[in-house]
Amino acid sequence: MMLKHVTLYACENAMGLSLGLSHDVFAFASMLQKKLLGEAISISLVTLDGKAISSFSGLSITPDQALGDIKHTDLVILHGIWGNMEALLIDQRPLYPKLREWHEQGIPIMAATTGSYFLAEAGLLDERICTTHWHKQEEFAQKYPKIDLRPDRFITATGELYCSAGMNAAMEIMIYLLSRLSCTEVGEAVESTFLVDFRRAYSGEFASIGKQTYHQDDAILSIQQWLEIHFIEPLSIEQLATKANMSVRTFKRRFKEATGESPLSYIQHLKIEQGKEHLKHSDQSVAEISWKVGYQDPGHFNRLFQRKYGLSPAAWRKKLR
Repeated sequence: MMLKHVTLYACENAMGLSLGLSHDVFAFASMLQKKLLGEAISISLVTLDGKAISSFSGLSITPDQALGDIKHTDLVILHGIWGNMEALLIDQRPLYPKLREWHEQGIPIMAATTGSYFLAEAGLLDERICTTHWHKQEEFAQKYPKIDLRPDRFITATGELYCSAGMNAAMEIMIYLLSRLSCTEVGEAVESTFLVDFRRAYSGEFASIGKQTYHQDDAILSIQQWLEIHFIEPLSIEQLATKANMSVRTFKRRFKEATGESPLSYIQHLKIEQGKEHLKHSDQSVAEISWKVGYQDPGHFNRLFQRKYGLSPAAWRKKLR
């Protein structure tokens, strides 16, 4: 599999940082993929009708195509918007059937910050976990009561729908998707080129989210954010400590001080929560779900799930349905 086409969707009052950053990231990734795999990534900047739009700050943005011109794509990026949300969302109504169509085809869709409103309007986030820009969380929760909003999460991933609380988190998702859909080398090169400085410049903003992320330890915040998209992978405390540039002892101490949990407990929480999403939205067996979230032993997954929710995974699913 190779990443052949990316759709970057924008509308009036799109956030220029969101749009510009993702366009630069995929242009850079395209050059790398061409060099490594022999084929570039086709990037289409798309608006509803193919006409120019203005960003939130007034920048004029000229698209490549209209939404109806996209016949096939491998990845969709929805950019954040700001301003009168109700009016903007009404104007974008023709987008929502297309989002549902892409989702049914299994195409990954990433919503950067308030781009999650588009997924919500399309009905794709009902009964699913989601995050959005922290300044809009209260409004979002009131508007979409069927959505399981997680204000303490930088990133949520459910059913190939990815949401981010900020642009730093959106970068993590884009790197993850590039590693998966293109190749590991492309993802690693984008991370080393874009994300290191971006983390340094913006990680402090995440201190305002609340709950487990309400602390000022930027190094631990960075690890938390990374874990939210990589927790399924085989991981060791030694690897995480190295990634944080700390000794194991220091990492464990600072992680517990910052989050109130040990690193292992935090990872287990992410895995069990993702398992619950699969139980809710798929017909996969408990054993298949256990493997999918990183537990080779279904019995271990069963025990952890029952400890957290008071029911076995099978019983929980039966009760839900």
